[in-house]
Amino acid sequence: MFALFVAQTALDAKVTDLKDGFVKVVTPAYSLEVPKGWEVSKETPFGQREFDGPKGKMTAMTANAGPKPDWDQLYKTSMFFIMREKKGTATPYKLGKTDQGYNTCSFTISDESGFADRRYVLLHSPKGPVLALSVKIPSKTEEKQLQAAFDRMVKTARFASN
Repeated sequence: MFALFVAQTALDAKVTDLKDGFVKVVTPAYSLEVPKGWEVSKETPFGQREFDGPKGKMTAMTANAGPKPDWDQLYKTSMFFIMREKKGTATPYKLGKTDQGYNTCSFTISDESGFADRRYVLLHSPKGPVLALSVKIPSKTEEKQLQAAFDRMVKTARFASN
C-alpha cells in the first residue's frame, strides 16, 4: 500500500503560476498551460488528467504509438471511447504540425444542433508517445473563451522526453 501511495504522489503534477491568467502544469510525461483557477486532477492509472473550469473541461491523456503512428487506428480508437461517452457527429481528421514540430491529428464532434461541442488534438512525439488533448464546450456562449484556452493548451504542450 505504501509503494502505491508513493507512486501516485510521484506522478502528480507541479503547477506554477505564470502571472498572466494561466498556470504551467508539469508532469513526468509532458507540460502544458491551462487557465489559472481551474482544478487540475491527479492522473488516472490509464494516463488521463482533467482540467475543470467554471464553464468547461479540458483533458490530457498519454499513450504510446511508436515512431510512426497509424492515424487511422488512433482516430478509430479515439472514436470508440468518445462515442461511448456521448453520441455526436465526428468530422474527418486533419493532419498538421505544431510550431514545436509535433505531428498532429485534429477533429471535432458536433452535437444534435451541429455545434462542435467537443474538440480534439492528438500530438505525436518523434520518440513515440502521443498526447491526446480535448476540450468540452457546453454552449456557444463559452466557445470563444474555451477555444482560446484550448488553443493555448495545444500551443504550449511539450513532451518531457523531447
